[in-house]
Amino acid sequence: MVTQNALFTGSYVYRQDHILGLVEDGLSAELYRSWGYGLGRMLLSDSLAVVSSDIRASSLPFKAALIEGLISSGVRVIDLGVLPMDVAAYANDTLSASCCVCVTGDWHSARWNGLRWHLSESELSISEQVERLKEVASGSPVIDLAAVHRSMPVGRFRKHDITFHWIAWAQDVWHDANQRQIRVLVDTMHGSWSGIAGLALRAIFPHVHFETIRDIQSEGFGGVIPNSRILDSIVSTCRAVRKCRVDFGVSLDADAGNFTIIDNEGNPLSVEEMQWLFIRHLLCDALEGECLLYDAACSEVVINEAIRLGAKPIVSGMSSDCFISNMRRTNAILGITSEGGLYFRGTGVGRRIVVFAISWVIDYMLCATFKLSDWRKTLPAFYITPELRVSYGRVDDIVKHLSNEWMSEPMETVDGYNFSGTASRVHIRLIVGYDQVGFRFESRSREGLDNIIQRSCIALSSFGEISSNLSDQYKQSSLSYNANFD
Repeated sequence: MVTQNALFTGSYVYRQDHILGLVEDGLSAELYRSWGYGLGRMLLSDSLAVVSSDIRASSLPFKAALIEGLISSGVRVIDLGVLPMDVAAYANDTLSASCCVCVTGDWHSARWNGLRWHLSESELSISEQVERLKEVASGSPVIDLAAVHRSMPVGRFRKHDITFHWIAWAQDVWHDANQRQIRVLVDTMHGSWSGIAGLALRAIFPHVHFETIRDIQSEGFGGVIPNSRILDSIVSTCRAVRKCRVDFGVSLDADAGNFTIIDNEGNPLSVEEMQWLFIRHLLCDALEGECLLYDAACSEVVINEAIRLGAKPIVSGMSSDCFISNMRRTNAILGITSEGGLYFRGTGVGRRIVVFAISWVIDYMLCATFKLSDWRKTLPAFYITPELRVSYGRVDDIVKHLSNEWMSEPMETVDGYNFSGTASRVHIRLIVGYDQVGFRFESRSREGLDNIIQRSCIALSSFGEISSNLSDQYKQSSLSYNANFD
C-alpha cells in the first residue's frame, strides 16, 4: 500500500499513453471537442467509435463535447453512458468498433479528469497518438456544431446499454461454479462500478452472499481518492470486512481497471500477493508452456515462480495500449503489471476486466478449504517497494552514475534498467510525460531492502534532492506498504 501524501500531484495534461490533468488548470469542453476531432481523423471515414465516461461532475459535459468532435470528423458514435473503461473496451470488441474512448480521471480525486482510448487499427503508436492530439488541439480546429447536431438523429449517434450483454457473457463463463455458500464484501468506492459490480456478481454467483458498501455513484467519491492501493482510502473497507465477518473483501478503483483483495482479517493483499494467488493457485495447472506477459518492474520472485510452473515469461512495455497489443500478439494466458493490472486471454481479447478477475477469485475460494489470512502465512518472504518517483528528466545520467559507483553494468529492459544482485534488485525508468524518474527496490529481507535503498541514496547524494526525496518516500511508504510475504 502507499500513503496518500506519497502520490504525485503534478498537473501535466499530455502523458505517454493517455491524457490527465486538473480540471481547474485548463481542461475544457473545447479541448475535448478538439481531441474527439483528432481521434476521428485517425480513423477511416464512417468508422464506429464507442464512448463512455466516469461519474465526475466534469465528465458528462466533457463527453458531450468529445462526441461532437468525433461526429464532426465523420465518425459514427455509440454513447455507452457512465461505464468503467474495461467494460467499454468489451463493448468496443462486441460491437466491432474501431475506437473506444473514455472520459475519466482514473483513480485520482474528483479534481482530475482526462482521456483514455484505444484505436483497434492504427499504424501510430500510443505515444504518437498523444502527440497527434496535442497538435490538433493547439491548432483549434473549427467545428460546425450546427451541422453536427443536424447529423446526430440520422444514424451518426445513438445510445446503447452493454451491461446486460456483458453480464450474460460472464454468467456463461462461470456457469459451473461450486454451489458452496461464502460471504464477500464488495466496495466500489462510489465510482463507475457502483451499482454495476454488485449487480453483475449477484447474477454470476446467485448462491454467494454479497455485502456492498460505497455502492452509490458519487461525483466526489465521498471525499477520498478512489484508489484501492491507497491505505487511507480503504481503511473503512478493511473495518467492514472485520465487522461483517465475510470470507474476504474486494475494493474496486473508480475507473483505472485495478482492484484490491482484503483477507478475512481485514488486511489488504499487496499487488504481488494477488499475482502470486493467480499464478500459483488459480492458473498453476494451466501455465505449462504458456506465455506470461509482465512489465520490467514486476517482482523477480513472482516471475521466477511462474517459470518454475512452466510458464514462458515475456517482458512488455508498461502502457496499457502496448500491453493489450502484446497480449494479443503473444496469445499470453495472463498479463501482470507492477501497478497491479491483470490481463486475461480468457476475456477473449486479452484485456483486463476487473469483475472477470474478481469472479475468478470467487470461483476459486468457493472450492478452497483455507482462509486467505492463513494462506498468506505460507508465502515466501520478500520485500518490495511501490515505485518511488523523483523529479529529474535524464534517467541515463542516473543509471550511468550508479553503474560507476557500484562497478556494475545494468541490464536494459523494455522500460528502464535493472541492477540485480544476489539478494536485491533496483528497477529505474524514465516516467514519460512527468519529467520524473521512478525507482522500485526489491529484496529477500527487510534488512536487504533497507541496505539497497541506503546504498542508492548515498550513491546519488551528488544529484541534488534526489537522495533525500528517495529516503523520505521510502520512510512514508514503508510505514504502510505491506509487501512482504510473511
